Amino acid sequence: MKKIVFLILLSIFSTGLFAECAGHQCSNVKITRMYISPSGDTIISTSGDESKLSCDAGTSGYLSMAVEQKNYNATYSLILMAHSTGHPIAIRTTESGSCKIQYVVSDK
Repeated sequence: MKKIVFLILLSIFSTGLFAECAGHQCSNVKITRMYISPSGDTIISTSGDESKLSCDAGTSGYLSMAVEQKNYNATYSLILMAHSTGHPIAIRTTESGSCKIQYVVSDK
């Protein structure tokens, strides 16, 4: 009985502790690398495995966000905050083609 209670508590409190990428989203990931391309696009890699995304992250596993994107400034600010503080975020990407960042979510 103690083992069952322990496993239930473990599953409740460990939810979201592990970085994961699947489908068109990376959840609970930390930004491990961030740079700005010559065209002004933001390029990032995360603590998740971007190869598991349905879009193409390339051999290096990078996600990108075009400077022309409507919500670029707000999304860039949130990504930069996450990178600077080490705070995990969720990243929604395109479903196919090269991996383009659609939006990001930060939970407290």
